Amino acid sequence: MKWFAFRESLLMSLRSIASNKIRSLLTALGVMIGVAAVIALVALGNGAQISVEQSLESLGSNLLLVYSGEPRGGSLVRRNTTSIKPTLTDEDIETIRSFGPNLVTAVTPEATATGQLKYGNINTVATVVGTGVDYPEIRNFHPLYGNFFSQLDVDTRKTNVVIGMQIYRDLFPEGIDPVGERIRINGINHRVVGIMEEKGSSTSDSSVFIPISTYQRYISGEQAYAVVNVQATSTEVMRDLQTAIENGILRNHRLPTMDTADFYVANQLDLLDTMQGVTETFTLLLASIAAISLIVGGIGIMNIMLVSVTERTREIGVRMALGATGADIMRQFMTEAVIISLLGGLVGIAIGIGAAWGAERFGGMAAQVSGTSVAMAFGFAFVIGLFFGGYPAYRASRLDPIEALRYE
Repeated sequence: MKWFAFRESLLMSLRSIASNKIRSLLTALGVMIGVAAVIALVALGNGAQISVEQSLESLGSNLLLVYSGEPRGGSLVRRNTTSIKPTLTDEDIETIRSFGPNLVTAVTPEATATGQLKYGNINTVATVVGTGVDYPEIRNFHPLYGNFFSQLDVDTRKTNVVIGMQIYRDLFPEGIDPVGERIRINGINHRVVGIMEEKGSSTSDSSVFIPISTYQRYISGEQAYAVVNVQATSTEVMRDLQTAIENGILRNHRLPTMDTADFYVANQLDLLDTMQGVTETFTLLLASIAAISLIVGGIGIMNIMLVSVTERTREIGVRMALGATGADIMRQFMTEAVIISLLGGLVGIAIGIGAAWGAERFGGMAAQVSGTSVAMAFGFAFVIGLFFGGYPAYRASRLDPIEALRYE
């Protein structure tokens, strides 16, 4: 009996919607826009979060950077290290290595300076990076052509250089293979042994990499280091490793606490947590703003359904005279409101997914549609129809049959 009553309500609702196609479409439009906005904006928020994670991963996996100088917040990348007096020593590097393979995978120093590069009659300015052989693995940045310099090059202070992709474009005419060619860095001849892959970063792609020992001899004259790159064994041990590094270097530098430290450890996890928190808050804000249009759409449904009750007062009176109960009338109008809302939700889902795809395909924006956001938006559309269709349905069910039959 209940199934028969529901089936009758469903068929009558569909006939009513079909007989007022334009009005039903306009009624559902608010829900369409709301659902589409929620899905598209959440997808863009998810895409932004993924982009942040990929950007951090491109710096290296399980990365900790030990900087010389006073702490400067949680930034993983300090743009200017040339003006900072190096304070990190070989003893500090050996202390970090001594933590063993359970905590540390690789350690390598890094120092940077601005250098003048020359090949033939062509000049350019680049960032000269002095580092060790583990740099490509730690920073997830590998040669595309040729090779990185070797440990023998570091031990013998060889004047070999690996150049960034932008340096290759700026310095060498088209058609020339730079591997094996010699360039001058601050007047000193260096042999090109490799070209780094394109990173998409103006800083990395416009850098050249030489052995740290060569850098100390010809560029800085310093024995200390501005930065030490550390790769942890896993993300689970990164915070323990950070604590161990801080305590170890404090002992080496004979300093009591990090409040007086002349170095700072930047942890990739800290920046990732911060950025994830920002993007999640941003996504929630966007979704909340978009959800407002769903509320507006629900008000539109209530308004049209109230108009529909008024228009169909005589029809309601006839149905009641033929034996329909107040519950039957209420069920019919509730079903009609929910169907309009769900149809709007389905179309809105398609529009939202399409908008997210279009933003990624043609707008160059990262987007990832979430199944959770689709399910929530569709569920919210159902609730909107149920809630805002409730009052008109209740009002229809409370009409007096005699008065309804007399209504013109």
